[in-house]
Amino acid sequence: VSCIRRLKGSRRPSGVPMLRAVGPRRRYAVAAILAAVLCAYGIKTLNFVGRVIQASKPACSIIANAKEKNALAEFLKPRMGKGTLRELPSNAEMIGTLKIVYEVTLSKPLGITLADAPRGPGFGVGVEEVLPGGNADKLLQEVLAGKDSMWIQEGDELEAVNGVLTDGYQEKAVELVGASGDEVKLQFSRPRKGFIKVVFPGGKSITSPRAAILQRLAEKVGYDSGCTSKDGRDEKCWYKDPATGEVYVLPLNVPGLVPSVWRKSDEDGARPGEGEYECWIPLRLEYAPEEYQKALQEEAAAEAGRNR
Repeated sequence: VSCIRRLKGSRRPSGVPMLRAVGPRRRYAVAAILAAVLCAYGIKTLNFVGRVIQASKPACSIIANAKEKNALAEFLKPRMGKGTLRELPSNAEMIGTLKIVYEVTLSKPLGITLADAPRGPGFGVGVEEVLPGGNADKLLQEVLAGKDSMWIQEGDELEAVNGVLTDGYQEKAVELVGASGDEVKLQFSRPRKGFIKVVFPGGKSITSPRAAILQRLAEKVGYDSGCTSKDGRDEKCWYKDPATGEVYVLPLNVPGLVPSVWRKSDEDGARPGEGEYECWIPLRLEYAPEEYQKALQEEAAAEAGRNR
């Protein structure tokens, strides 16, 4: 009310105090606050002068967006999975807190391509590509079938061949492999929070950096989920990791991320950060329309409770 000026020449009714004129900045600020209050109480029609109406629109928009985000958060809240830290495979060892070292024995041809680190020779030998159908890829398929082992993936560093260090040189690594017999013992390392192997239904897989959107990964690897909804309200968008019970919604930043940010990091005594998805276990996604239906039922039940 304090933002309204008394018109020049008009008479003030008795008993009504004189309204003090205020500057335009304060007038718009007060109008925006009043508009926000009215929006919060569901009043759609604002009988203010034109400028006040314009001032109220941003406030209404902010409140509407906040309500949508809160509704989405409530819709996804029960989708958390177990955040327990899972054990390393038997052929792997944690070195300090930053990396994992593992050994595998492969027959030739290995089915991988190697490259010097971005800083150049002497700074590391990285796995640039794992070739489909090669022996390294076959190892991954065995792991997916239940074998207790680490697998080789893009981004891993080759540290030694048959016990001999590569010294960070791709050329030396290739020479050591070439001088080996039919089988080669390889020692690799992977950052503790390294890339994650994501496996879609049907077996198509991709090595993913953390915080990558699943929908884009699916498109990149050629997996057609049939999900066309941008807000995730379609059962074709919902998938589950059977190992953790965690649900992923492909098109959403939350929880459609790798790893899902909805995952609890403090369950069962795990320290912060330990509940993040482990890079030594493939993230296998299964189609989960039942989780979408469950979410709808929970949302309906919550809405019914609020309306009682």
